[in-house]
Amino acid sequence: MPLLGWGSSGAKDEEAVQAVRAAIKAGFRHIDDAEMYGNEEAIGQGIHESIKAGKVQREELFIVSKLGNNHHAAEAVLPAVQASLLRLQLDYLDLYHIHWPNSQEAGPHVVPALNETWAAMEGLVDRGLVRSIGVSNFSPEKIAALLKSARIKPAVNQVEVHLNFRNDRTIDWCKQHGIHVTAYAPLSSPQTMSSQKKSVPNLLKDAEVKQIADSNGKTVAQTLLRWGLQHGTSVIPKSSNPKHIQENLGAWGWKLPRKDYDALSSRAIQQKYFDGGFVMSPEGPYRTYEDLWDEPEP
Repeated sequence: MPLLGWGSSGAKDEEAVQAVRAAIKAGFRHIDDAEMYGNEEAIGQGIHESIKAGKVQREELFIVSKLGNNHHAAEAVLPAVQASLLRLQLDYLDLYHIHWPNSQEAGPHVVPALNETWAAMEGLVDRGLVRSIGVSNFSPEKIAALLKSARIKPAVNQVEVHLNFRNDRTIDWCKQHGIHVTAYAPLSSPQTMSSQKKSVPNLLKDAEVKQIADSNGKTVAQTLLRWGLQHGTSVIPKSSNPKHIQENLGAWGWKLPRKDYDALSSRAIQQKYFDGGFVMSPEGPYRTYEDLWDEPEP
């Protein structure tokens, strides 16, 4: 899996088609998508056009999608991935995640149980529809519960990671158990935060990061992505701007000096920007932040 990927969240319609074409043209080979993003058809069209134009071969691409929360029932998993493949115009996915550790059923327990959903995900590997399977937004405790009955270990856990939420506990646990971590929101997703009316620090306007970026002859975005790579994760910045897409590739080919990496890794502020509030419910199964993430709110 290429460690520097392109994230498609937020890209829609023709903008998404042109954005994925620009990402592939620039050199990105890891394309991250999800049923929940509502853009698989557009992303698939951009991929198809890039392959048809001879810009890339399917075998060179690492394409990721994610199971929607409304398709956790064992009998719903196969039709869900088949629908995603149809929209994406693909024969197989390189990686398929359970997007969130919950269905849309409110109540005291997760229904269906996550191990039932996971068993159906394993069946997709057996059928050759996906090359590998993973999870997203799972705490170490929730992965550990899956492992008790899993036949195939999750290859990847995709979670929020950036300077202001290092997520060290999850990264360390996954590393100990041979599970790779992909970092979403590595640039702090300022556009998404603005659309959600969340008042949180925008790392692209951070003075300390700007100073370190300037001292290394890099941009703020390149510095944030380089930090994520050195932090032990793959990163999937999202952008529909061809200039920014090209700029993000500049995270390759250099390293943050140790003193700069340590300075950026020692911030006292640790705040989860994507707290999963939309999956919490007074009726359960996740009533609180701690129920969902298995740790106190930072």
